[in-house]
Amino acid sequence: MDIISGLKAKYKQIRVDLRTVLTYFHDSFTAHLIFLALKCTRVARCDSGWNGKRERDDLCDLKAESSPTMDNEITAKERGVLEENNEKEEMDRERAQEEEGEEKKLKEEEGEGEEKRRKEQELLTEEQELEELRAQVVQLLLELEDARETSSKHQESFHELQGLLEEERLASAHQAEAFTRQIQNLQAQLRSVQEEMDSLEEEKESELAEAQEELRTAQEEVILLQQAAEEAAAERENDIASLQEELCRRRAELQRLSEETQEYELEITTLRAEISMKSQRREAERREGDVDLLKEEGRVLREECQALKEDNRRLTERLQLLQRQRTCSSVYLSLKEEDAGEGTEGKEMETGPDEVMAESYMTMAQSENCRLVDASIQKNISFEGKPVTPTSWNGGIGEIFSLRDQLKRAEEKASQVQRECDGLKMELQELQVLYDCSQRERAELAEELLRCKAELEKLSGGAQRFIHPSEHHVLSIPFIGMIVIVAVVWCWLSELASQRARGVR
Repeated sequence: MDIISGLKAKYKQIRVDLRTVLTYFHDSFTAHLIFLALKCTRVARCDSGWNGKRERDDLCDLKAESSPTMDNEITAKERGVLEENNEKEEMDRERAQEEEGEEKKLKEEEGEGEEKRRKEQELLTEEQELEELRAQVVQLLLELEDARETSSKHQESFHELQGLLEEERLASAHQAEAFTRQIQNLQAQLRSVQEEMDSLEEEKESELAEAQEELRTAQEEVILLQQAAEEAAAERENDIASLQEELCRRRAELQRLSEETQEYELEITTLRAEISMKSQRREAERREGDVDLLKEEGRVLREECQALKEDNRRLTERLQLLQRQRTCSSVYLSLKEEDAGEGTEGKEMETGPDEVMAESYMTMAQSENCRLVDASIQKNISFEGKPVTPTSWNGGIGEIFSLRDQLKRAEEKASQVQRECDGLKMELQELQVLYDCSQRERAELAEELLRCKAELEKLSGGAQRFIHPSEHHVLSIPFIGMIVIVAVVWCWLSELASQRARGVR
């Protein structure tokens, strides 16, 4: 920057020097030309019409003759100065023409006066006219001689002025050459300075372009990372929302399952109460049935005892009769034979009651066996250690088995619900742990981001005191890189948390 400011100051100084040289050259040259023009105008005013025209023609010829040589000697800027001087000469010519017009007007006025005089002289005689004409001719000849003398004098002065003009032209040409050399040197220095400035500007533009390109790439990366961070944050928010919805749904399901477990427990308690009531009722019925059965058995046993007593009595009577018949005499053999025939018939008759008694004993034994079987069945088939009576066997056993199956199913369902509840509680705890971890990570990242922002603001505030404004973008690239790294770490942590949440699901 110091080099550029020095070059700019040098360029301004060269321009000032060039302007001073040109103004000096222009002022001197214009002064000489104005001096010569004034002299020429004075000569033109002093001369008469023909001589003035001749001198002006000579001046124009001289200028026309001298203009090619001067055009070859002077430079383009001098030509511009000469053109300005020519314009001034043209203005002087216009002024001279105006003066000539005034002179013509005066001459016309004089001609009008002469016409008046002629009219007056017409009244005179011809002799007077001839004398006057002769006097006028003589006067005109004298005036012509005077005009020739003055024209010769003016011509000499013109030649002197022309010599002076040539000398001035030569001096101005030498001075113009010196000025052109100085101008060329200054232009060469100016070109070198401009080339240096152009090279410095190109270097600066290239550096600025590189810095802008790096800044643009960094900004694009920051935008991409911001988009990725926003997408990750949105995905993370969606995951959190879905986890919260899943958590609410699990809680609702857990609530529903707890309500169902309470209902099942209530049903189990009601079923147990019903079963206990039914068992108590059946126990009372069984006890009543046992008393009746014992009474019936006592009655049957009494009847059997009575029948056995009667049989025993008849048998004793029969034995007594047989003993009496054995102790009788042979007298009674015929009677005995007859009694033997009758005895066979009696035996047949006795065997019939014996068979009847045997059948009765067999039926009693069978009834005894059946009773024992029913007792064993009552002892073997029981619910919670309480026997079932034969009277309620056909109607109550199916209900008992159905209640037992319902109880088993209710207990299995309750255990399954309890297992699901425990699993949901475990998942809920894991989700809560993940949610707490993600919240902690998010808080840490937010604190890290705020700390980085504070450091960036501090660094940017401290750097603004020592950094040129055009170098802000170049020096802010490391800070942008730091922001990019923080954003990448945050995106990675959010992605890791979302993957953990998906793995838990």
